[in-house]
Amino acid sequence: METSISIYSDVVCPWCYIGKKRLEKAIESWESNHPEDKIVVEWKPFQLNPDLPEQGEDREAHMVRKFGSLDRVKMMTQRVSDIAKEDGIQFGEILQGHQPNTFLLHALIRKARNYGKEGELAEVFFQKFFSEGKNLSDDSIIQESLTQVGVPISELEEVRKDPSLLTQIETEENEGKMLGVTGVPFYIFNEKYAVSGAQPVDLFLQVFDKLQSETGA
Repeated sequence: METSISIYSDVVCPWCYIGKKRLEKAIESWESNHPEDKIVVEWKPFQLNPDLPEQGEDREAHMVRKFGSLDRVKMMTQRVSDIAKEDGIQFGEILQGHQPNTFLLHALIRKARNYGKEGELAEVFFQKFFSEGKNLSDDSIIQESLTQVGVPISELEEVRKDPSLLTQIETEENEGKMLGVTGVPFYIFNEKYAVSGAQPVDLFLQVFDKLQSETGA
């Protein structure tokens, strides 16, 4: 069985990071029992905050403006941090630091597909934002991330100067919205079944089961 999974995601979305870990556990479990199967994952763009300035802004101020009082934001971030810990992810002080505009990051993840590194680069962006508190609007941090996964740092400027790629990212994000993607994470299996949210590992395995049963029907 060959399965394609399109993941609509944003690297500043904590549930996307949690969902990534859960899907990876499901894939690992499935492939260990079905070594003949092939699962291909592609990352799709979705911006939680498309109206942010290109240079981003202070994270705490952003969160308070978006969700209301600081107390409410602290409660929300503590809850998601506790859940992330259960999935093996250690969040830092995620209220501190910088909130980036993620459009360029999406374009870089897409560019990293040429190197077979899109999932790895997404992981590094997640880690730097949530665990290390790094500023993903800073070119030096972006270049550090590219180097970490083996993508040339020259790709940062190449992507900035590539209007066709930037247009493609805009188009794909709009296509996702037309498909009904209003929040992330959002997963599409074989362009047939959709799963919304950071679902448990077992639910992803159930989707694989269903796809397999249909393949054998």
